Order: sequence, then C-alpha cells, then structure tokens
Amino acid sequence: MNASSLACFCLSLLLVSGVPSCSRHPQVTVRNNSGVTITNVVISGQGFSEKLRDIVPGGSERTAVRPTADSGLRLAFEANGTRYSPPENGYLEASPHYRVTATVAPDFSVKVESSIKP
Repeated sequence: MNASSLACFCLSLLLVSGVPSCSRHPQVTVRNNSGVTITNVVISGQGFSEKLRDIVPGGSERTAVRPTADSGLRLAFEANGTRYSPPENGYLEASPHYRVTATVAPDFSVKVESSIKP
C-alpha cells in the first residue's frame, strides 16, 4: 500500500467511526447529565440539522455541523417518553474554530456554551 492509499484508508476509518478530527466545520458536543438515556437527539441551527445517536447518562456525542450563517443552536430529544425541545440558545459561526457544548441537565433543560479554538 503506497502512502497516498494509506492516507485515504486512515481518513476513511475516521469518517466511518464518526470521530471528527480536523474538521473544517464547527464542532458540537452534546453531554447528557440528565440521569436517563436521551433518544431521538437532533441538533439544529441556521442551515443544518443533525441526528445523533442515543446518549446514555454521563455520555456524550460529538459531530461537525455546517451552519450557513451565524446561528443559535437548538437541541431536541426524548427522555422517558417525553419530547423536549427547549428554545434555541448559544451561538456559533460557520467557522472551524467554534466548539460548542450543549449539556442536558437533570431537569432536562439545556445549557449551551461556545468557545473558540485557535
């Protein structure tokens, strides 16, 4: 296997595993501090909507998003058979430097924090 083929193979493994490494898009992490598994998790904002895997208590999921403009973030999910869709909050830009964490609290409220990574 030549170097080019090896690089493509390694990139394919990263993409298939769902692990965003060096992305050209903002990264969003959803943390579940609610104490129950959250299901049907969807994050959305200006120009994007991404469905995530179920997240167990204490777990998290991360994905790259592709907003078309400056955007808030909305997180919708189900827990114990109830659908939660708190108002959009937080902030991100269509920049690879943005890292956003949305944390689901024990009362199923959502706190969104943004940071910029150089």
